[in-house]
This record gives sequence, structure tokens and C-alpha cells, in this order.
Amino acid sequence: MVEIIVCVLSGLLGVLVILLGICCVRAVAVKNRKPYAAAPPVDGARSKKAAEALSDMIKAQTVNAPDADPEVVRGEFEKHRKALEAHFPLTHKVCERTLINDAMLLHWKSKHPERAAVVLMAHSDVVPATGRWQYPPFSGEIADGAVRGRGAVDTKGSLCAIFQAVEELLAEGFEPPCDIYIESSDNEEISGPGAPSMRDELTKRGVKLRLVLDEGGAVVTSPLPGLNGYYAMLGIVEKGFANVRFTARSAGGHASAPPRNSPFARLAAFICEMEKRPPFKRQISPPMRRMISALAPDMGFPMRLIMSNLWLFSPLIKAVVPRLSPVASAMLSTTCAFTMSEGSQAANVLPETASVTANMRFIMHQTMVPSIEAVKKAAAKYGLETEVLYAHDCSSIVDTGSDEYRFVSRLAGELFPDAGQSPYIMVGGTDARHFSEVCPAVIRFSPLMVNKPQLDSIHGLDENIDVTALGRAAGFYRRLIEGLADIC
Repeated sequence: MVEIIVCVLSGLLGVLVILLGICCVRAVAVKNRKPYAAAPPVDGARSKKAAEALSDMIKAQTVNAPDADPEVVRGEFEKHRKALEAHFPLTHKVCERTLINDAMLLHWKSKHPERAAVVLMAHSDVVPATGRWQYPPFSGEIADGAVRGRGAVDTKGSLCAIFQAVEELLAEGFEPPCDIYIESSDNEEISGPGAPSMRDELTKRGVKLRLVLDEGGAVVTSPLPGLNGYYAMLGIVEKGFANVRFTARSAGGHASAPPRNSPFARLAAFICEMEKRPPFKRQISPPMRRMISALAPDMGFPMRLIMSNLWLFSPLIKAVVPRLSPVASAMLSTTCAFTMSEGSQAANVLPETASVTANMRFIMHQTMVPSIEAVKKAAAKYGLETEVLYAHDCSSIVDTGSDEYRFVSRLAGELFPDAGQSPYIMVGGTDARHFSEVCPAVIRFSPLMVNKPQLDSIHGLDENIDVTALGRAAGFYRRLIEGLADIC
């Protein structure tokens, strides 16, 4: 009997040694990546022009606040357009501009209108700026090598870089190989109708689209645990979105004699269950596998060993990653974040109705309908009603083998040789999703190089972008436009 046990254990040990050997060989094999090159020289004149333009763009307070005077808001968007006209006169002279409310579409015509067109996107509206800023949020101050203010990164910086690239090319007499549209919605931050109206306008004109490039990814630091340095992250899919309200009802009453299972008690129990045991499937989807495959070569050996052997370590990754990074965790499953609550109007009155509202983001392997059904089933256990306030499903996935993706990827490598590169899952929301149904290549990438504080400043305090980053972004858009003959 002892001999049998020893034999079995020896066999298991042998299998483990073989598996470990295979994993080590695979981990070593993926390390052979050429070192990143130095950053290219910065065009100082281009960067300065773009910074001055962005400074004036930021001074327009293009905020769609719920309590704002519509006339004041329209005035700020007009101020923003005036800044663009002043800094980019050739673009406005040559390109045909269409306004739908304050959403803006500029058409740069080519000699080949029969070819599929390209859309470059960046929204003009910004979120409110509250709290104590180092510089006034709408001053557009240029200080310490950066342009400072709300919208510098999200996304007036990208819009400025697009206009700068077009202005330079027009000044040189360049003719695009296909029609180019610059689209800038006025209400992206509130999921408004700006971008859909422009998509519908293009559809009405019979425009076929080859490529759409919008915000989402950027050139960021350490996108996953175990990585250092900058990486150009190209978003190839966008998670779905919903706002869902959960309501608990009761007979109400005086707070001096509270009953068991009051509305807030049931809501709290439901929230705790969703936090501790979310009813969503964790899965390493094909887009995430592509991202891990692209990033694994740059990781230290222990992480590279795990990430380059998903066939063995997938269960470990799904268990550990959520504890290391909220963003990486959001790429594994649907998420549900509780963001608002409502109850009694007085502190000593039990509510007859209490509710919490959650923001959900659907993953590709558990899309809108099954994800909402999962939370509805969990809520029903606590006697809660579920009401979907707004929802849309995941976008289509961009084919990373397509000519359009490889074109953008190649440009990112050429213009940012000092950074790695990877496709990734966009966990936030963008206007780009509205174009997925009319264009197979909707890539979410703003060519802005941002450090972690700058990334964290989006929708936060002290938003800013480096002047040199603006110049590099303009250089990227310029090269993209010049190279469109490769895909048109």
C-alpha cells in the first residue's frame, strides 16, 4: 500500500515538474521584445501653438449642468467655437461646418468622395469643476509646462490636437486621400443626443465609414499590476451601461418604533450581497486575452509566468486580479456600483418608499439582458422592485487583425516608440459606441501621453496636460491623416 502511495505521489510530482517546466519555457519565450526607443524630438512651435489654442478653449465653460441657464450654456459653446475659429482659420475656411444644436461636424472633402470616410472625434463639453484647484479650473493657465483646466485631458486636448494637425496640413496644401470628418458632440458627459444626431446626419448623407477614432485609451502609465512605463492602450470594445433603481416599500410610520426588515434594512442587505457575492461571471474574454498577450512580455518573471500561461492559471487570475486593480477587475465581469439613495423627507419618519440607484457596466460574455436578470433575481430575495432607467448593450469588438486596427497600431508604435502597446477593454463610456453600428473599426484611443496624476485628474481636481503631450498628439493625428491612403 505504501509503495502505491509513493508511486502515485511521485507521478503527481513528475506531472507538476513537467507543467512548471512548460510554464517557464513559455514565460521565457515571450520575453524577447526589442527595447523601447527614445522619445522622438518634440516640435516646440507646434506644441506652443496647440497649448495657446487649448488655453482659450478651456476658458469656455462648456458645462451641461442640470440647473444651468440654457442661454448661458449656448453662449459658452459659441465662445468655444470662436476660440477654434481664431486659432484654426484655415480649417474653418476649407472645411464645411454643420451644427446640430451645439454638436459640431466639420467636413474636409477629398477628390475621392466615393471612398469610405474617416471620423476623428473628441467632445466639447466638460463636467463641472468643484473643490479647491491649484489654478482656476477655467483659466486655461499655462504653467510648469502644462495647460491647466477642466477639459485639458477630457477631451478638449484631443480636439485641439486634431485641429492643429488639420491646420498644418491645409497650410501645406495637402489633399486627403478620402473624406475626413471632425465630430465634436456637446453633451457626451450626460449621454446626450449630440453624437447620435451626427451619426444620423452622416447616414442621411449616405456616408460610408472606414475608421472612427475617439477617446477611451491613451498613452498611460502601468495599465496593469506588474507593469512600469508608458503604454498606448487602444480600446477595441466598450462595456454596456445601465442605470437601475431598486425600490423597497413599507407602511411607513414613526421612527420611534421601527419594524424589522424596514426598507433601508432590506436595501442594505441587498447591497451587501452584491458587494460580497456579485451574481456576475468572471471570465478572461478574447479581448482581455489579447491584452494580456501584448503586455505579458514586459512583466517581471513571476507575473510573466502566470500571464503567459492562461491555460493553467486562469482560475488564479480571476481570483487574484480583482484584489489588485479595480480597473482590471472590471475587465473580467459585469459591475454594479451603487451611487444614489433616497428615502424619507424627515429624520424621524420611516419611509414608505426607499430606493437606491446603481450604475451597471455589462461585459461581453454576460451582456445587458442576462446581467439585468441576475440583479433582478438577487433584488427579489429582499422584496425589492427593479426598474431600468436607461440601458444600452456592449459595443461590437474591433478586429485586431483588420487593416484599420493595424494601421492605428503601427502609427502608435512609430509616434510613441518609448511606450508599449496593447488592445484593451474600455470600461467607461464614450460617444464612439453610437458609431459601432455603422462602422466596424471604431477604435478608442486619444494619443495623449498622461501620467497617473493627470489620469486621476479627469473629472477630478487640477486637470492638466503637458504642452509637449499636445504637440505629440497633433503629430500623431497628422501622420494618421497623411497615411490614410494605406487603408482608403
